[in-house]
Amino acid sequence: MKKLVIFTTILGLAVVLMFSSCERVIDIELPNDGDLLVVEGTIELGEFPKVLVTRNQGFFDNFPSDLQGFVDAFVIKDAIVTVNDGTQTFNLTYTELPFYPFYFYTSTEFSGELGKNYTLTVNADSKSVSAVTSIKPPVPIDSLYFGLNVFDVNEDSLGFIYMDFKDPDTIGNAYRIYAKKRMEPFFFSVEGTTFSDQFINGRNFSIFSGQSDKPFGVQDTFVPQSFFYKLGDTVDIRLASIDYTTYDFFNTLEAAAGGNGNPFSAPTIVKSNIKGGLGVWAGLSYTTQTVIAKLP
Repeated sequence: MKKLVIFTTILGLAVVLMFSSCERVIDIELPNDGDLLVVEGTIELGEFPKVLVTRNQGFFDNFPSDLQGFVDAFVIKDAIVTVNDGTQTFNLTYTELPFYPFYFYTSTEFSGELGKNYTLTVNADSKSVSAVTSIKPPVPIDSLYFGLNVFDVNEDSLGFIYMDFKDPDTIGNAYRIYAKKRMEPFFFSVEGTTFSDQFINGRNFSIFSGQSDKPFGVQDTFVPQSFFYKLGDTVDIRLASIDYTTYDFFNTLEAAAGGNGNPFSAPTIVKSNIKGGLGVWAGLSYTTQTVIAKLP
């Protein structure tokens, strides 16, 4: 009986402490990164560079709900943007289009080549940032095929596109998958498909892909038809080769986005390759194949 009384007392004290701790108010002062330039730039094999330059904002600041509001508040249209390819420096000019990617700096005087390092420099708002990227050789896709959603035994029409390829026998390769259905005008990245050859170096590898993420296409609820492919879809898949600093950025960005709002996830620091700012300057090459979603 004496042991029972002691146990009951300890249990009661634990309950009191638990509820007391739940009522404790903790003030956390978030760090202020100040006013930084944000760069989203790409140079693809055989393509002109595209560089979007914007300003950052505080975590709790109001964000515009429309595209024009975003442009007015964040897009910088008078930056000085240059790219050096190792032998020559090119000036990029600001461009606006009525369709995606809408606003960016570019130059038609050069395009991406294998084996070159491209140094980007951006001067705006009395700040200067820079970054270096390179374009890795493209890796061929061996095969594409459709498979039903293996996570639902009752599924009979929705599923993934599976891709087989062989990683080269050189350590340090990294990849990202882009996709679109044939009726869609642009390729966009597929969430969760940025990976390196850390565990697959020199091996045959298979990976599955859902539909790509669409800009301004955020949904409050999960819609299977917007995530999976369905029988009869014609799908274009790109396997993009990227350098390791580009991989670091997209890999940590996806991890941070996946843990957003999850109180049990560890915080992730996004590894930008922009010195003095935020974002990414990404070089990439890719191979593209088309597949029709059908069962064997």
